Amino acid sequence: MTHLNTNIKQNHKDPVCGMDVSPENDSITATWKDQEYYFCAQDCREVFIKSPETYIEESSFFLKRWWNNYLKRLNKVTNGKPQCCD
Repeated sequence: MTHLNTNIKQNHKDPVCGMDVSPENDSITATWKDQEYYFCAQDCREVFIKSPETYIEESSFFLKRWWNNYLKRLNKVTNGKPQCCD
């Protein structure tokens, strides 16, 4: 017989950047419409508080924003130059 541990905390998803927030680091939170949201950093929380409705929709908009952020970071790291694959 197996026992399920119901006390295990699961990771939370930062609604701004999409990063996983571990249960050990879930102290940065905000509540909006009786729902608690968890953040990886205070900056993400502040951005969320300015416009929460922008970040709670789970749609293609979130993926588009995530992809755009990824491309910006990639361009910053590579100085906008394409990487060659050999």
